[in-house]
Amino acid sequence: MASGPVERARLLRETCEFILGRGVVDLSLSELARGIGSNNRMLLYHFGSLDALLAAAVDEILGGTALLDRLGELLTGEGTAAERVAAAWRHIADPARRPHLRLFFARFGMAADVPGRHPEFLAQTRDRWVEVVTGALRSDATVTQPEETAVAIVALWRGLQMLLICGTPATEVDAAHERAVAALLPG
Repeated sequence: MASGPVERARLLRETCEFILGRGVVDLSLSELARGIGSNNRMLLYHFGSLDALLAAAVDEILGGTALLDRLGELLTGEGTAAERVAAAWRHIADPARRPHLRLFFARFGMAADVPGRHPEFLAQTRDRWVEVVTGALRSDATVTQPEETAVAIVALWRGLQMLLICGTPATEVDAAHERAVAALLPG
């Protein structure tokens, strides 16, 4: 039985595939182990706990800072602030990201339920997105309150992401985004 870094990487990869299809809510270590063709002891040996394994898998799936890095690029690209925010929203709302959105909100729910257990996840969810948007808005002289506007944009994105997960047609969600951004940012 393999037990080194190659096996750990394989278990993490299998876990990522499994939870993208199944989700993480009410997932037991035993169910996960069976689902990926492993056993509880091997998963605990490599990751220490189900929470640690799920945190590693969620981080892997959500790309760590890859999405935020891409949003930062889009938000500092060409065009008006409103056009750049719209480009970032299109990237976030891409239908290929729906499983990732569901996973993010499931993980958020688990972290919010026991805040002391997942402080890093909550801090990143609270701070990093706002920091990225604020940084981009600060470079635009037409935006007079970049911090407050960034908080409003991130809140808008989170709410609209939830609507997408709930099945609201993308055209309606995109129209709501367009109306809200027009109210928040100069043309």
